[in-house]
Amino acid sequence: MSILYVNPADVDKSEIKAALQEIQDLPTPISDWEIETGLDSTNDPAVWVYVILERDDVDFDTMSQIRPIVKRTVADITGPPYWTYIRFRTAREVEELKRMK
Repeated sequence: MSILYVNPADVDKSEIKAALQEIQDLPTPISDWEIETGLDSTNDPAVWVYVILERDDVDFDTMSQIRPIVKRTVADITGPPYWTYIRFRTAREVEELKRMK
């Protein structure tokens, strides 16, 4: 059995973001996408996608509809060795975080 070594730095974050921005007909407006890459807690290559929601009142079911679309889009670019982690934030939360820095 051979071991596949993957460098998370080889993933083009701008390509992932561009692909996510092209998704049509999501169940709620998206303000922005933030992409990070690296190794997760088990040392597996990973992509973290922060979905920045325009509205503050998006419910769990709506976010659950977005998750598989994001995972499929990222997997089409990165391939199977990467884990995709998806986090949701509102545009207001992002602005507050920026002010705190």
